[in-house]
Amino acid sequence: MSDRANKSTQSVIVAVGTELLFGTTVNTNAAEISQMLHDIGIGVLAHHTIGDNPGRLHRTLEIAFEQADLVLVTGGLGPTQDDLTKEVIAEYFGVSLVADEEAMKRLEALFEEYGRTQFSENNLKQIYMPSGCTVFYNNAGTAPGFALQAAESEKLIIALPGPPREMRQMMNESVLPFLKGRSKYTIYSETLIFRGIGESMIETLLLPLIDGQTDPTIATYAKEGECAVRITSMRENANEAKTAVEIMVRQAQKLISDHKPC
Repeated sequence: MSDRANKSTQSVIVAVGTELLFGTTVNTNAAEISQMLHDIGIGVLAHHTIGDNPGRLHRTLEIAFEQADLVLVTGGLGPTQDDLTKEVIAEYFGVSLVADEEAMKRLEALFEEYGRTQFSENNLKQIYMPSGCTVFYNNAGTAPGFALQAAESEKLIIALPGPPREMRQMMNESVLPFLKGRSKYTIYSETLIFRGIGESMIETLLLPLIDGQTDPTIATYAKEGECAVRITSMRENANEAKTAVEIMVRQAQKLISDHKPC
């Protein structure tokens, strides 16, 4: 696969929130988003976690887009002063923020449901979206997400709310349907679990397959009391990807014939 094709079918995930760096909140969003993308044939090259700092977020976006054309950002879309993800993205793409009528209607309806009739300035902050973006309305909270495509490049960014329930619902309802046509590849993986043999020994036994591997690929992982061997193929045809993995699974099992997978 060419570098251009590889970059266009891969992604980078950026999680924003100082609480993630303090360790008071566990970054489960990155793991969930990775699995969701994997299921529709989009790989993930890197995870970045940063605090609520505009300058660092801007630099992280530069790094992320050096790695892939698709970047997903979660967090920092709320109403408070330190929620600056949307503003930094708009600045990075060189667009302004404009009021979204539908977001306003939804906010008014939500406040009416709660018996409130007045908005504070920070509440209204959430109805402003980057000009030219596709808005993903939030059916589990107040902060909309969005997708924004660069005018003269393949760069595409998707911004998601940080609360896991809101992120998950927006991914399933809006983002995954939006992205499904972006990758023409299918990712298929199988994992073999071994006990009683170390990762280094497994790698040594699998070197005839690992050396010079292209597709499928083999990766070994040491876990508590066991070792995992993951075999993955990414191809345009789903059946070809599955067949390629199954063939290599049989070859791997033959090379590690003294140890049966669990």
